[in-house]
Amino acid sequence: MARHPLRYALSQLLLQLRIISAVARREMELRAAKGLFGVVGVFLEPLVLIGTFLALRILLRGAGEGSYMNLLLWLSVGFVPFFMFAEVAIKAISGVEKNSTLYFYRRLRPLDSLMGNALLTTQIFGLLLLVITMAVTIWEWRPQVAAFGITIFVVIGIAVLGFGVGLSTLILGHRLPVVAWFVKMFLRRILLWTSCIFFPIRIVPDQFRPWILWNPLAHGIEILRQSINPAYPAPGVSGIYFWAWVIGSLGFGLFIYGNNEELLYSTEGLPAATITDED
Repeated sequence: MARHPLRYALSQLLLQLRIISAVARREMELRAAKGLFGVVGVFLEPLVLIGTFLALRILLRGAGEGSYMNLLLWLSVGFVPFFMFAEVAIKAISGVEKNSTLYFYRRLRPLDSLMGNALLTTQIFGLLLLVITMAVTIWEWRPQVAAFGITIFVVIGIAVLGFGVGLSTLILGHRLPVVAWFVKMFLRRILLWTSCIFFPIRIVPDQFRPWILWNPLAHGIEILRQSINPAYPAPGVSGIYFWAWVIGSLGFGLFIYGNNEELLYSTEGLPAATITDED
């Protein structure tokens, strides 16, 4: 008896989700095996930067981000999504080599490993942002997020953007290693200073604002702040521009991956220890 196409597609989708979830659990177990630091170490860099800039703003008598939102929450909505984006992208760039021994299982592909790592990273940083939001809510004893649904979708969009950038860089970097090196440097340096993490877009002079708004992360982060307080001003920010980058980067990454997947199975992408064992 022929299988129903819709039922078959649904069963394959559920199987794919289980595979990705299993990869994410494996990654979490590997981190847990390294001890407490392996689990919480990923939080340290954004938390240290948030604490540093919070202290500086308080010392400069800036007790809050104007009258729009709590200063701690304002900083967190900038730093946490940015580091989530960077971590997802960098994990995607280096994820194949890290998990290459898994690909002897026929059902598991490099893309599954990359998606599993991205899922875990998104869960970790999403949890961190949720904890900070709840702490501010309890401290001020009033709800902090006006449009919770928009907040969730934009956080997921930022993670997908990082995955698309990382997936594209993975393939291009396999052919030209200098591309991967440049993108990693670019993520941690130039994007850090042009993503509206340290400043709101409204204070940027009109003649310089386009130089910031080329960065889709600046749009995503400012939209996140607007989802917390709709009155938060963000001139020039566009949801269409942000989501065009999200969909475009993911589509481009999947396209070049689909045409170059066999490159990631070659022994060139395997660690030296793995090649030696096979010999």
